[in-house]
Amino acid sequence: MFSVKVIATVALVAVLGLQTAFAGEADVLDLTDSDFSTRVAETETTLVMFYAPWCGHCKKLKPEYAKAAELLRGEDPPIALAKVDCTEGGKDTCGKFSVSGYPTLKIFKNGEVSQEYNGPREASGIAKYMKSIVGPASKDLLTLEAFEAFLKVQETSVVGFFQKESDLKGVFLKYADSQRERLRFGHSTAQDVLDKQGETDAIYLFRAKQLANKFEPDFVKFEGKTKDELSTFVKENFHGLAGVRTRDTLNDFKNPLVVVYYAVDYVKNPKGTNYWRNRVLKVAKEFC
Repeated sequence: MFSVKVIATVALVAVLGLQTAFAGEADVLDLTDSDFSTRVAETETTLVMFYAPWCGHCKKLKPEYAKAAELLRGEDPPIALAKVDCTEGGKDTCGKFSVSGYPTLKIFKNGEVSQEYNGPREASGIAKYMKSIVGPASKDLLTLEAFEAFLKVQETSVVGFFQKESDLKGVFLKYADSQRERLRFGHSTAQDVLDKQGETDAIYLFRAKQLANKFEPDFVKFEGKTKDELSTFVKENFHGLAGVRTRDTLNDFKNPLVVVYYAVDYVKNPKGTNYWRNRVLKVAKEFC
């Protein structure tokens, strides 16, 4: 019998009021030729959107960009989002950085261009992407409390448990660095954490708490040894039996595929969302 992946997909329609829009805009730095170099160097990591007011894609991106800036407010280390109008006060700056299309997004580190931004274009995705490129690829979980708090966040995570330096730890850290923009990683050498997990040299994938169900385990242990095997393991287990398909995860799901459309909202209606997801899972379990 062939294996069928069943997923729930969500269509989101965002209605942004003027008050919310203005609040978000306040978190985006408005830079010009006269202050660009100075202000972009004030923050270690800055995402800059080069735009033209008449550009349709720019108009679509601006509210998401503003919301992302709001989501990143208070991050430590700080992450700034800025914009430059290439038709008015930022013409010379846009020319300096060879901006030829709109919007163009670039990541600056300590005032210098680090890389082109090719990540998501919706608020949560922008915020997640920017957080992923700041600091270590994997968070060092120094205490049991830190480990438990790490798993409470509503994101699927890959966690390593290591008593000492090992080949597996090296594989984990290399994979984390290569996937830091897409996945969430943590690791621990704390004895109380190792005791709780009952491991001294292991890697686990913990699914997001809101996806917990009786049809599959909440976490899965990696049994391989290489980076390629770890990559395959994460791809096969990340979404579980019934993943939630969004624009960011669209390419994660391959045929044969069954798509179930219903209102997926883990913020306002988590119980209702899981009520229907559990029925999807019950069917999926029979084919996987």
